[in-house]
Amino acid sequence: MKIIVCGAGRVGMSISEHLSTENNDITVIDSNSEALKRITDLYDVQGVLGLSSHPAVLKNAGIEDAEMLIAVTESDEINIMACHLSNLLFNIPTKIARIRSREYLNEELLDLFQEGKIPIDHIISPEEEVASAIVKQWRTPGAFDVAEFCNSHVTMLGILCNSNCPILDTPLRELVDLFPSLNATIMAIIRDNNLIIPRSGDDVLKINDRIYLSCQTDQIERTLAAFGHSEITSHNVIISGAGNLGVMIGDMINKISPDTNLTFIELDKDVARNAAEQLEFASIISGDTLDPEIIKEARVGKETSFISATNHDEVNILSSLLAKRSGTKHCIVLLNQPAFFPLVNTLDLEAVISPPVITVSSILKYIRKGQIEAVHSIIEEFGEVISVEALETSSIIGLPLKEIKLPKNVSIGSIVKKDNEIIPARGSSTIDPGDKLVMFVPVKSIKKVQELLSVRLDYF
Repeated sequence: MKIIVCGAGRVGMSISEHLSTENNDITVIDSNSEALKRITDLYDVQGVLGLSSHPAVLKNAGIEDAEMLIAVTESDEINIMACHLSNLLFNIPTKIARIRSREYLNEELLDLFQEGKIPIDHIISPEEEVASAIVKQWRTPGAFDVAEFCNSHVTMLGILCNSNCPILDTPLRELVDLFPSLNATIMAIIRDNNLIIPRSGDDVLKINDRIYLSCQTDQIERTLAAFGHSEITSHNVIISGAGNLGVMIGDMINKISPDTNLTFIELDKDVARNAAEQLEFASIISGDTLDPEIIKEARVGKETSFISATNHDEVNILSSLLAKRSGTKHCIVLLNQPAFFPLVNTLDLEAVISPPVITVSSILKYIRKGQIEAVHSIIEEFGEVISVEALETSSIIGLPLKEIKLPKNVSIGSIVKKDNEIIPARGSSTIDPGDKLVMFVPVKSIKKVQELLSVRLDYF
């Protein structure tokens, strides 16, 4: 597929990394020559220097032959104009734009997008999706990663196996006997920065393993307890950062749990004042979140959850460490820079939210061909958890899972039947047409999985 990516920033770079491994023809447009050189040096993509909102630049990038335009520059206006020109002048079939300003996302303007007057096929709103991801983490304090699939019937959990895990050194095949009614399947294990896909049942869990599993959504608490996590959602939440994202997080938490006590810490007095006007149900402290006295004033302690959501990664990391020193048991850290991910994994911080990774996941679900419905990128870049529909034409239909020749680094976690019955992936489980599968797939294996799930050679 010929794809034009507008923007060579963090999101554009992540998209290029994913799509260039899948035999797509990618051209990236950016007005920053250094960013463009960096992305073309790292990945198999072409680069065009210039503004994505200029027709001549789009034409130079090969827009006339493109099937898709993905506009993810830092400017909403450039993203909108790039989509508009691509439609008006070049009739591009699919146009995706990242739009962050709430001014463009009110109901009146959304109607314009939906009615096609502003020709954008899919709008990605990072702040809303990041806020939603943070709130899911707050509600699931025993997991370091959470994502929902198949109309929320299945949940993927990332769980750290600490010293409280009761099933360390236990062969995974024995878990079925230990927890016969638990509908959960381990899809991947990350140990010492290495990926392990459990297949034979002989694999065992070790302390500090990070596992990714799929479970029935109404069994989340039972699943976490089985792995030694009994943390309870705190109803005292401290949020560092009262900008647009912080306000959105506060609104979401208040709607879900009006009894939760919300306290914001914000350095900028004007931002703090604006937040106070919008969030009558919250307390706003104007001060430096890196000041231990401010942390003390906010009453950060063992009964609180601490969410660091400023625009500065360093501030988010350091303020979370101050919160940990003050006794909090649950920190959610917002990080944009991938270089910080390995560091955070060594700092005993419970959860990391990456806006670029979330944005890329949102875009990928519109790019994946055919029956792939949802994508959740793993923050360590080991792979993706996807939900996908099994077509009648697929070679896997009717076969027990143990007879399906999946790529060795791919695993199936849950199978959702047409009546929404959820069955765990076991060797004897079979797949019917229309079943939804929740799978762990490394990026390099996506194409193989798509081929496996599409049309078998003898179907016609």
